[in-house]
Amino acid sequence: MDDQTVDKIFAGSLGTLPPVSSKIVRIFTSSTFTDTSMERNTLMATVYPKLKEYCREKHGLEFQVVDMRWGVRDEATDDHMTTELCMKEIENCQRLSMGPNFVVFLGQKYGYRPIPTYILASELAQFREVLLTMGQEVILLDTWYKKDSNAVPPICILQPISSILVNFNNKRVPKLQQEDQAKWWDTLDRMQKLLRKAATTLYSQGQLDFDSMHNYLMSVTEREVINGLLKVRNTKNHVLAYVRYINNINLQNLRRAGLFIDIANRALDAEAVRLLANLRDERLPAKIEPSNLMRYTVEWIGRDGLGNDTHDEYLQNFISHFYRNIARLVDRAMRKEDSSPQGQIVTEILQHLHACNNSVKVFYGRENDLEKVRRYILGPSIQPLTLFGAGGCGKTSLLAKSASLIVTWLSEFLENGHGGSNPPPDTRRRGSNINGQGEGQANRKGGDTDRSESGKGDSQNDIGTTWKEEVVSCTDSGRTSPLQGTTPGTQSRRSSRTSATLSRQESEDLASSNSSRRQSSSGVFSPVSTVTDGQSSHRGSIALSTPIQEHIDPEPASPSVNKINKPIKPVLIMRYLGTTPDSSAITPMLISLCQQISYNYMVPFDAIPDDLVPLTAYFKQLLALATREQPLLVFLDSVDQIGGAQDANKMAWLPTRLPPHCKIVVSCVYEPENPEISKDCQTLRRMIDDEENFIHVLALGEELASQVIRHWMRNSHRDLTNYQWRVVSNAIARCSLPIFVKLVFAEICRWKSYSRAQETHLASNVMDSIMMLFERIEIQHGRILVFHALAYITASKSGLSETELEDLLSLDDRVLDDVYQYHMPPVRRIPPLLWTRIRNDLPNYLSEREADGVSVLNWYHRQFKEAAKERYFKNQNLANYFHSSIAEYFMGTWGGGNPKPFKYTEIQRMRFNLAEKEGEADRKVPLQPLVFVGKDGKVSRYNLRKFGELPYHLVRARRLDDLFHNVLFHYQWLHAKLSSCPLQAVLSDFEDTCNNLEDREISRETVRLTTRELMLVADALRLGGAILTQYPDLLASQLIGRLLPEAGANLNVRRLLEQCDKEGINHCALMPTAHCLHTPGGPLKYSLEGHQFAVFGVCLTSDARFVVSVSNKFLIWDLSTSDLTRAVNPGIEGVFQGLILSPDDRFAAAWTNNSQTILLNLLTSEQIVINNPLQEDETVGGACLLDTHCVLYGQSQWVLLTMQGVAVEIHRERCKDTQFQLLAMDFESHGNYHVIFWTGDLDDKRLVMQTVNDGHRTSPLELHSAMVMNRKRDILYACADLNSSSVSVFKLNVGDQPTGNNRKGRNCDVPAGLEPGQREWTKGNVLDGDDFLLQLSLSETENHVLGTTALGFCIWNAADFEKQTANAKRIDLKLPTGVRNISVSLLQSNSIILSKNDEFAVAGVRKNLYVWKIPSGQLVKVLDAHFGRILAIVPYTVGPWNSVITSSIDRSVKVWNLNNVFEQVHVIDRHELQIDSISLCQTTGVAVTVTRGCVGVWHILTGKLMDKLAYNALGAIVTHALITKDGRHILAAESGSIIIWEWPNRRAFFKVEQPSIKQIMLMDEDTRFLTASRLGPPNEGKAVVVVRDCPNGVALYEVEVPVRTFRPAIITNDGLMLVMLGHEKNRDYIYVFQSQTGVLMHKFIPRYQGAKKDQAGQLIPVPGKATQVALMDQDKGVVFDVRTKKHIRTIRRWSGQVTKDGRLGLYAPSRGGLELIELRSSSTVSQLISRSAEGVFTNVTSFNATDQYVLYYHSGHKTLRVFRVLDGQMLANYRLAAELTAIETTTDGRCVVIGTLDGCLSVLAIADPTVPGSFQFLASLPSRTRQTRIPSAISGESSDRHDGQDANKRARKNEKEGGSHITLKAAATVAASWAKATQTNKTGTVQSVTSKACVLS
Repeated sequence: MDDQTVDKIFAGSLGTLPPVSSKIVRIFTSSTFTDTSMERNTLMATVYPKLKEYCREKHGLEFQVVDMRWGVRDEATDDHMTTELCMKEIENCQRLSMGPNFVVFLGQKYGYRPIPTYILASELAQFREVLLTMGQEVILLDTWYKKDSNAVPPICILQPISSILVNFNNKRVPKLQQEDQAKWWDTLDRMQKLLRKAATTLYSQGQLDFDSMHNYLMSVTEREVINGLLKVRNTKNHVLAYVRYINNINLQNLRRAGLFIDIANRALDAEAVRLLANLRDERLPAKIEPSNLMRYTVEWIGRDGLGNDTHDEYLQNFISHFYRNIARLVDRAMRKEDSSPQGQIVTEILQHLHACNNSVKVFYGRENDLEKVRRYILGPSIQPLTLFGAGGCGKTSLLAKSASLIVTWLSEFLENGHGGSNPPPDTRRRGSNINGQGEGQANRKGGDTDRSESGKGDSQNDIGTTWKEEVVSCTDSGRTSPLQGTTPGTQSRRSSRTSATLSRQESEDLASSNSSRRQSSSGVFSPVSTVTDGQSSHRGSIALSTPIQEHIDPEPASPSVNKINKPIKPVLIMRYLGTTPDSSAITPMLISLCQQISYNYMVPFDAIPDDLVPLTAYFKQLLALATREQPLLVFLDSVDQIGGAQDANKMAWLPTRLPPHCKIVVSCVYEPENPEISKDCQTLRRMIDDEENFIHVLALGEELASQVIRHWMRNSHRDLTNYQWRVVSNAIARCSLPIFVKLVFAEICRWKSYSRAQETHLASNVMDSIMMLFERIEIQHGRILVFHALAYITASKSGLSETELEDLLSLDDRVLDDVYQYHMPPVRRIPPLLWTRIRNDLPNYLSEREADGVSVLNWYHRQFKEAAKERYFKNQNLANYFHSSIAEYFMGTWGGGNPKPFKYTEIQRMRFNLAEKEGEADRKVPLQPLVFVGKDGKVSRYNLRKFGELPYHLVRARRLDDLFHNVLFHYQWLHAKLSSCPLQAVLSDFEDTCNNLEDREISRETVRLTTRELMLVADALRLGGAILTQYPDLLASQLIGRLLPEAGANLNVRRLLEQCDKEGINHCALMPTAHCLHTPGGPLKYSLEGHQFAVFGVCLTSDARFVVSVSNKFLIWDLSTSDLTRAVNPGIEGVFQGLILSPDDRFAAAWTNNSQTILLNLLTSEQIVINNPLQEDETVGGACLLDTHCVLYGQSQWVLLTMQGVAVEIHRERCKDTQFQLLAMDFESHGNYHVIFWTGDLDDKRLVMQTVNDGHRTSPLELHSAMVMNRKRDILYACADLNSSSVSVFKLNVGDQPTGNNRKGRNCDVPAGLEPGQREWTKGNVLDGDDFLLQLSLSETENHVLGTTALGFCIWNAADFEKQTANAKRIDLKLPTGVRNISVSLLQSNSIILSKNDEFAVAGVRKNLYVWKIPSGQLVKVLDAHFGRILAIVPYTVGPWNSVITSSIDRSVKVWNLNNVFEQVHVIDRHELQIDSISLCQTTGVAVTVTRGCVGVWHILTGKLMDKLAYNALGAIVTHALITKDGRHILAAESGSIIIWEWPNRRAFFKVEQPSIKQIMLMDEDTRFLTASRLGPPNEGKAVVVVRDCPNGVALYEVEVPVRTFRPAIITNDGLMLVMLGHEKNRDYIYVFQSQTGVLMHKFIPRYQGAKKDQAGQLIPVPGKATQVALMDQDKGVVFDVRTKKHIRTIRRWSGQVTKDGRLGLYAPSRGGLELIELRSSSTVSQLISRSAEGVFTNVTSFNATDQYVLYYHSGHKTLRVFRVLDGQMLANYRLAAELTAIETTTDGRCVVIGTLDGCLSVLAIADPTVPGSFQFLASLPSRTRQTRIPSAISGESSDRHDGQDANKRARKNEKEGGSHITLKAAATVAASWAKATQTNKTGTVQSVTSKACVLS
C-alpha cells in the first residue's frame, strides 16, 4: 500500500478503497467431483486440522476451507444454485483471506458441465429460433425455462427439478427417486446438446461472441479456475495448483474409469479432452507462478486404479507439499502485514470506511434530515450533534450519507461565498425533554444566558470563519482579532494571592483538621438542596472593577479584512461502534481515534496514553488541532453500543464543548417504551443542553418507503407486477421502518412475474417478517440444520466464527444424523456447502464483526436476535442443549483428535448393512487451551474466545460442576483471564453465576451457600483489584492471603487455594504463610485504594451509584462494582479542604488551602482551575454548587460564577456585629441562601445566622456550638441558649401564608405581621442535653437529630420536638473510657450515622468504627477500620445497601456492610504504629518487632501477635529490640533505658539507663551484647559504646568515639576487633578496639582515591577476610585491613550487600536498575533489572540468609522482587499492601518476614518452583493443615466477635492496672511451647491466659 493511499485512508476518503486485511485464512478448493476424492478426503482428515492449529497458534488466524464438492446432496442440485454459490465463495475468499485463497486440483477429467440457470429471454428466443430452423424440438426448453418479466431485462430461469420431477428428492421412496433422477439426467443431457448446438451455430453465424458461446460449453471447474486464478493479478501470493496424471487407465472398466476421465457414448469425450487440455496445459501454466504449480504422475494400479493403500507415497508427498506451501503463503502474508500501530489503525479505518460506503449505496431520501445535518456542519454549534430514534429507523444510513456529503457541502459553502460573512443566525437554546416537551425554560434562563454570554466570543468567531481562512489586520492594536479567539477555560484570569507553601505533612495536618467541615453527610446544611437557581438582585452587590475572566471582543473596531481562499482538506473520522474489537470498548476506540487524528496533524503516536482517564483528556486535547484548512469531522454510529465503561455514564469521554473547526455527529437508540436501552440517549440529553443538536430520526413514512423500494428495485434491475406492487403498498402502509423496508425488499426480490399469489405474501411488522424469513429458509435447507445453525449463533455471547459454527454443527449428532441419514461420510463433519447455502439466503442479516480478536458472525440487528430467541429458545431444554454444546466445544472436550461417540441411524444401518449400533469419530475440531505457547515456551497469546464464551454457556447450561472446576475455582483460568482481560470481565463471570443460580432442582440453602462461596472469591478479587489489575501474577498470593481462614468450611475455596500453592508459585514464588490480607465476607465490602495522600472529602452522588473522593486528586468509584471509573489530577499546589457536588451531579467542586478551586465536570472529566476571585486578600473559605452556577465565599464576600469559571457577581455579607465574619453559606437558588457568621475564634462558640430570599433578610438568629437544617431548609435545629446544652427547633415562616398551610408540628409560634414574601425564623420546642454539643446532624430519613458530644453521641427523635415537654427520651451513646470526640473546627467533629431502618448507630472515632444498638444504646461492636484517623463517614442506605463509607488519613476509602457487622471477622494482627525493625529466632519460630510504642512478639508461621512488651505502659518510646538465638531473652531500648526481658515469662529482669541509643548488637554467640548511643550536639558529639554480658546485663567495658554522624559499629569476622567510624579534627577516622577488652588498638584516616570529606558511609565486615572491612562511599566500597591499616582495593559499583562467601555483591542505584556483581573483579555477573530509570526512589536490597536469592524492594512501586542468584531469573514481583519499613529472612532462607507502615507483619515463603519440596513445604504450613490455631494478643481467637461491654470492661481493667491496651493478653507458655504446639499438638489449640504485671527483678 503506497503512502498516498495510506494518507487518503487516514483522511477518511471514501473514494476507491483497498480491501481490508482480515484475520482469516480462507481457501477455496476447486476440483472435479469424482477423481480427486482421495486427495480431498486425506486433506480433510489430516492436513486441515494441522493448518488450523498452525494458523491459530502462530499467527492468531482462523483457517477455513471451502470445499464445494464435499458433502453435496441432491437438494443442492435441485435449485441449480451451486455454480453461483461457488463463484460467490471464491469472491469471499479473495476478499477475506490472509495469503492463500484458491487451490485447484486438476487431473484428466474436465468435469460436470451444467446448463445455465439464467438465460436472457432475448438470447433464449434466438436459441429457439435457430433450433426450430434446424428442425429441433424446443418443447423441452419451454418446459424447463420460464420467463421472469420482473427481471430487467427479462430472463428465463431454469426451474427447480423437484417442481417438475416431484420425486427427485424423495429419499423415503428410493424407487421413485431413482426414476425421477434418471429422467432428470436424461433431460439434462438433451438440453445440454440443444443449447450447445444453438450456441455454436449462432457463434459460427457471428450472432454470438466466443465467451457467450463458451458459457454453454465450460465446466464448473473451468469457471472456478477462471474466477479464482486466471483473472487474478497476483497468483504468487494467493494461488496454488496441483496437476495429477494417471498412466495406463484401464478403459475396460468404463464405470471405474469414468470417475477419472470424461466418457461420452462409452468412449472418451473428445470435446472435454480438448477443453481440459487448453485449460490445464496452456492457460494455467501461462498464468500461475511456476513455484506454485506442482505436477504428479501416478500409475493405475489394480481394479480401482487409485487408493490410499496403493498410493500412500504419493499421498504423503502431496499432503506434505500442500501443508508447506499453504504455511509458506500464510507466513509470507503475515510478514507483509503491517503490525505497527499505523498498520493496525489502517485496517481499522478501512473496515469502517467500507461499511460507510455500503450504507451509502442503499440510502435514499431524507432530504430534510440531511439538511439539518448540513446546517450543523456549517453552522456555529460548539456541541456534538445526536441522531436518535428507534432501532431500525435508519440512523446508521443517515449518518453514513451525511459523512459522504461532507466534501460536497464544504465545496458548495465556499463557492457560495460563505467563507466568513453573514453567518446563519444563532437560535436561542430551548429546554425540552426527549419527547420535545418543554422542561423549565424559566429555571434555566439564567444559566443559558450566562453560557451564551461567556461563549459568545468563541461562537461568533467560529461562525464567521469556520471553513475559510481570513487574514485580519486591525487598526486598533489593543484589541484582539477574531483569529485569536480563545477557547473556554483558557482566557486570562486575574492573578490571586497564594498562601505560603506548606510541607506536604503540614498541609495534610492542616487539611485533616478541617476536612469534615463541609461533608454533605455531616455538614451544617445536610444534604445540599436540589432546587435550581433563579435570578435576582442582592443587597450589597459590588461592581467588578476587574473581571475574573476577561472576555475578548469578537468584533474588533473597524478591521480591514482580506479574505484568502485556501483549499480545504477535511479529516473525516468514521466509526461504526461495536462492529470491530477496537470500536467495541471505549479505551481501544479512543486510542484508534487519537491515532487517526495524530497522523493527520503530524503528532507522534507515542504520546497517546493507555489509561482511560488521561486518554479521554488527550482525545479532547487533540480535537483542538483542527484548522480552517483541515477541519475535523467525527461520525460515530451507535454510541450506545460501546462497552468497556466501568462508569455507568458511558458518554463521559464525549466532549460537550468542541473547539473551532471540529464537529462530532453521533447516533444512539431511543425507544420511549424501553427505558433500559434509552438511558444513554437520556445521558446525552443531560450533557448536551441545546435542543437544536438533537435530530429525531423517524420511520420513513409510506410515500418515502415506497420511493426507497422502487429506487432499490431499479438499482437491482428488478420490477414487480401491478398486483405485487399493491401487496407491497399494503405492507409498508402498516410499517415503514427502514429495517422492515429492507426485509420487504429482500423478499420481493425473490418474486418472479410467474409467482403465484399465495407465494407473494408479506408480513405487517418486523417480527413477523423475520419469522417468515426463518420459515422459508428452514423449508428450503432443512429444518434441523437451519434450526441448530441459527440457534448456535443466537445462543452465543458475542457471535461465532464460521469455523466455530462448522465445528459445532460437526459435533452436533442431531444435525449430522439428519444430513447423513442416507449417506456414510468419509469424515464425520458438516459439509461446508450446507452452511454456505444458508448464509447466502440471509443476505446482510448476519453481519461480520470482530470479537476477541476473531471475525465472528452475529445478527446485524437486535430484532433479529429477539426473533431467533422467540423461535428457537421457547423450550428451556433445547436452550440448555445449545448452551451445553457450545460449552463442550470451548472446553475442548472433543478436540485434538479425541473421537466423539455417535449412534447410526436406522436408515444407515439398513442401507449399509451395519451390524453395530454405535461408532465414534474424530470431528477434527481443535483443542481449546487457555494460552497458546510459542516454540520458546513463552505465552504467545491468550484464548480470548474461550474466556468470553465458556462461562456464559456453562451458567446457562446449568453445568455448575464444570463451571466451578474449570472456570470459577480454577487457578489457571483465573490467572489467564486476569492477565488478558479487565478485572471486571473476571468478576462478571461470578456475578452472572450468582444471578442465574435459581433452579427448581437446587434448594434455597444450597443456593445461599454456593452464592456465599462464589462471592468470597469475587470479593477477594475486588479487594485486591488495585493490585491484580497491575500485577495479575499475584493472584495466588492475593487469594491465599485473603481466603485461608475460609478454606476449611468451603470445599471449592480449599481446592482453589491448593491450586494456588501448587501452580501459583510458577508466577510469583512469594507465598503468604498465613492469613495476612483482609478477608471478604465480613463487614468490609470494599477497600478503595488509589489516593496518594489523606482523603479529605467524600460525597455520594444522588443516585447513590458513585462515590466521589478527593485528596490531591479526584477519584470516583462505582459502588456497585468497586471499579475506579474516573481519576482526575488537577496538578495544583496545596491540599483540598472540602468537596461538594451539584444537585444534578454534573459538577464537583473542591477548594484548597491556598484559595484555588477546582470545578470538575463529572460527565466529561473537564476541569477548570479558578484562582482566588475574592478581593481584599480574602481567602476562599468554602463553596456551594447549583445546577448552573458556583459560589465561592470568603470571610466577608461571595462570588457567583458560571460553570465555565466566569465571575458574574460579587457580593458582600456583613453581620450587625462587626466582629463576626462568614463561617458557612448554603444556597437553595441564586436568590435564596443562608449565611452563618462566627467570630473567628475557635474558643468562642457564638454563631449568628440569617436567611436571604430575593433581597429579604430574616432577623439574625443568635446561636452557638452546633446547628443543622433539613433538606427543605425550613426546619433548623440548633443550640440557642449560650449557657445551656439544650437543642431548640426553629421554623421558617413565610408572610401571607395561612397557618394551616405551615408544616404541621414542631410547636413553633407563627409571628404576625409578616409582609408578603417576607420570611422569619420562629423558635419552637426545646430538648435538653447533658453535655455541650460539638456537632449536630440529621439522619438520612430526617427522623432523628444526631448530636456529638465530647464523651459520645446522643440521638433525639425529630418528632419529640413537636411535644410540649422538654423531657423527651434521648438515646445516649457512650464511647469507651479514654476515647473522646474532639472538635476539629466550629460546627464540626466526629460524625455519627444511622443504618437502614435505624437499627444501628455507627460512628468513626480515631481509627475505629463504633456500632451501637438502637434504641438500647448498647455498644455492640468495635471495628478496627483504618490504620489512620477516620476523616469522614457517609451513610449508604439506598435500595438493598445497608452500608457506611469511611475515608481516612491512611489514604483509603472503605465501604462497610452493616448487614455483616456480626459476621465472623478474621482479624489480621497488627501494631497501631509502623514496624521499625524485625529480629528473628527461628529456633522457637518467634519474630520480635519494634514500634515506637512497644516490642511485639509474633509467631512467624501463623502471623499471630502473641504479646506486646513495654516497660512503661504509658508513654513508652521503643527504638530497638533483638531476640537471642535460643529465644529466651529479648533486649530492648525503651525510653532511654536498656531492658532485658525473659521470654516467654514476660519478666523484665534487667533495666539500666542509657540515653539516645542508636544500636544494639549481639556478640560472641549471644553471650554479650553491644549498645551504642550518640551524645552531644548535632554537628559534634560522641558515640558511647557499652558492651555487656548477656543475659545478666553486667557492663564489661565502655568506649567513646568522637562523631559527627553516628554510624553502626561492627565486629570483624575473626571476632577480635570492634571497628567504628569517627570524626576528629575535621577528618573521618576508623577506630579499632579489642572486642574483648575495649582497648583502643589504633585509629587511622581512611585514605583512598576520590575520598571526600564527610562522604564516608557505613562499615561492612568483608566475609572470608578476618580483619578486612569495607567503607561504603556513594556507589563504591573501599576495603581496608584494619589490622595493618592498609587500603586493599576499591570495589566500583557496589551498594554494600555481599554473600557470606564474599564472592558476590549487589549494585542498586537509587535511579533504577539492579546488578549482581563479582566483587573481586567488579564485573557484572547478571543484570537483574535493566538500567532504565524507574524514578529516584528508595530501594532496599539484600541477599536472603542462604544467599540463594536476591531481594529488591522499590519504594516507588511498593514491590518486592525476588531473583534467583544461580541464573538471574526473577521469581516474584510482589506488590505490598503498604510501604515496607523492615525486612528480614529466616536462617533457612525459606521465608521473608516484612514489616509495613500499617503495623502489619507478613511472612512470605520463597517457594522456588525449581527447588524440590517447595509445594510440600507450603502444604505443611499450619495455615494449610489447619491443625493449630494460635491465639492473638489483640483478639484472642481468630474472630473479632465481641460486644461493646467487653470492650469497656477491658479498657477499665487496663486503666486500673496502670497499663494500656498493649498488655491486654499475652501468650500462656514459653516460645518453645508455641513451636511445640505447631509440631506435636495435632488436635488442640494453644490456650492463652492473662499475664501478670511486669516486675523488675
